[in-house]
Parts: sequence; C-alpha cells; structure tokens
Amino acid sequence: IEDPIEKALITGKVQELDGNAILTSKTGTRYNLEDSAAPIFDDKGILAGVVLVFRDVTLRNERLKKIEYMSFHDALTGLYNRGHFEEELRRLDTAENLPISVLIGDVNNLKLTNDVLGHTFGDMLLKKVADSMRRVCRKGDITARWGGDEFVVLLPGTDAGQAADIAGRIRNEVSSEKILDIGCSISI
Repeated sequence: IEDPIEKALITGKVQELDGNAILTSKTGTRYNLEDSAAPIFDDKGILAGVVLVFRDVTLRNERLKKIEYMSFHDALTGLYNRGHFEEELRRLDTAENLPISVLIGDVNNLKLTNDVLGHTFGDMLLKKVADSMRRVCRKGDITARWGGDEFVVLLPGTDAGQAADIAGRIRNEVSSEKILDIGCSISI
C-alpha cells in the first residue's frame, strides 16, 4: 500500500486508503481497515505534520458480504435465487454456451409434508433436495430455487441427452434421501 502519511506530506492534502487494506495482528487475526492521513498546518500555514486515523471496518465488511450473498441466494437452501438465475440466463445466452438446456423440478409432496409433519420437516425436505442437486450438478451449472417447491438448473454446453442424464441422476440422488423414513422425490 502506498504510504498515506508520505503522500499527505508531499501533497498537503488528505489521503484515504481505498478500503482494501488488511492489518494482520501478531496473533494472525486479520482486520479490514479504512484510514485517512490529514495534513496539519501551523498558524502560518506551514505543513507541520500529519494525523493518521485508522478505522476497523471488519464487521461492516462482513455484514456487506452477507447482504450481497443474500441478494443472490435463497435463504433456506443456499442455492441461487430466481433473480440471480434470470441474470445468469441472460449472461450465458451466447453462442459459445450452446446448446443450453434447462431443467425444471418440482418437489413431490411438499404440501403434504408441511400439513402432516409441519413446516420444519418441509424445510428439511427442500434442503435435502438442494443438497442432492449440489452433489449431482457440475461446476458450471447454475442451480436455483425458483420458488416454493420448484427448482431450476441451467446447463450451458449441454444437449438434450446429457440433460436427461443429469435429470435422472438428480431424481436418483433425491430418492435416496428420507425424512422420518419417508422417501423424497422430485419430478423433473
């Protein structure tokens, strides 16, 4: 990092770090810092020194990261949300990603699970489906919770036959899950 004190002495103007500064303590703890170096002038207007102020913005940065994460992800499953999926669909709609396939899945018996066992178990069902999809889908695939009991997977560079294979693997993976000895299933 360029020395803000030296720069303030040379320019006679307030200097601020860009917010990417990290201070590592003797114990290895890392702190995100903001700082400013302000020139101090005497009563004759002659530069007499610099005052340096550090602010620990670690907590603020962590909160901002969490807000950013939540703006792109479904709070329950951790998969991408519908809004982010739609952005990714527009971004990936290019010739080099063709063919593109889309899988749409509907979790079977979510309403029945919620009505009979309660919403806690319904949430568990949705999480198990999301985990199954994570295990099956490839690195470049975009998997999202569309809403309620619906999931969607964007498969760039994937033809219909490959998409059918991935859909079958998702169905198999989901069917291996259970909630209170009740099997899980998804229609894709």
